[in-house]
Amino acid sequence: MSAEPTLPLIGQAEGLAPELATTLERFGRAIAERAKQEQKTTPEEPKGQLILFPQWADTRRATASAIFRSALFPALGRGKRQYLKNKKIFSTRGVDVFFTGEQFDQSDLDVYLEILHLLKDQPSGTNCTFTAYGLLKTIGRSTGNKDHQWLHSVLIRLTACAVDMTDHKKRYFGSLLEGGIKDEITKHYAIRVNPGFAELFKRSWSSLEHEQRRRLKGNPTAQALHAYYSTHAAAGPHDFTTLAGIAGLHNSNRRDIKARIIKAHDLMKETGFLKGYEVTGDTIRAYANHSSSQNRHIAGKIIKDRKNGNQKNTG
Repeated sequence: MSAEPTLPLIGQAEGLAPELATTLERFGRAIAERAKQEQKTTPEEPKGQLILFPQWADTRRATASAIFRSALFPALGRGKRQYLKNKKIFSTRGVDVFFTGEQFDQSDLDVYLEILHLLKDQPSGTNCTFTAYGLLKTIGRSTGNKDHQWLHSVLIRLTACAVDMTDHKKRYFGSLLEGGIKDEITKHYAIRVNPGFAELFKRSWSSLEHEQRRRLKGNPTAQALHAYYSTHAAAGPHDFTTLAGIAGLHNSNRRDIKARIIKAHDLMKETGFLKGYEVTGDTIRAYANHSSSQNRHIAGKIIKDRKNGNQKNTG
């Protein structure tokens, strides 16, 4: 006879808001009861089966959590891209990333998130179709000729890269885009996302509020930290050096780094994403302003991860 499944006392998680802790406790009891009834493991997916992306609201953008929990899309300044070869990228515990290609930045992430959003109702491996004008408008950019050229350069960069990313026991290696076709007359694109990347979604995924991210445009450090904090139910205290690593900040002036990170927190507070933050010496603690629906969504993901025995990434 198999052992009765057990779940941790998730309602007692440290640092969680009372509403989220209550939601976690309720979800935990429901899943524990269901597990007792099922007493079986989930069957493996048939080979060759297309994988459906998880669903998220139209007001949000999502990707595998490992992307938001690493500096794969750093807060680069203009003209500071480098070509990297199998370079280890800063990431939080449980995530390992090696990268080959021209460095990404936060504007590249805008494009990639929008492509994934367009594909969210379709199986992985399906072409993503859009117009250059439409995508540029959605991410808040101008639509002149230079912007069209910029968009095409981003798509080339996302195709020409090699990402070797491990999220605990799930590993993906390959490009983020497989390539595509462009009609030079109508400016329509048909882009393919590497279907293997959807496996990382199955391991863990996170979403962020799209309008908040747009309002943070012009401060890539704030955008990077907004994405990172969006993977947390309740972020604990973080060293400034850790947050600098997540944002890809390499300035040797620690005072300047600290000032940039604090400014990013002020901007996140202005958007309504943060209720506030506290600075204590070399650490900072952010308090996210999650809605009730976000609390339920985050609670469900925490329950799922713990039920499957996945390690908790505390950042």
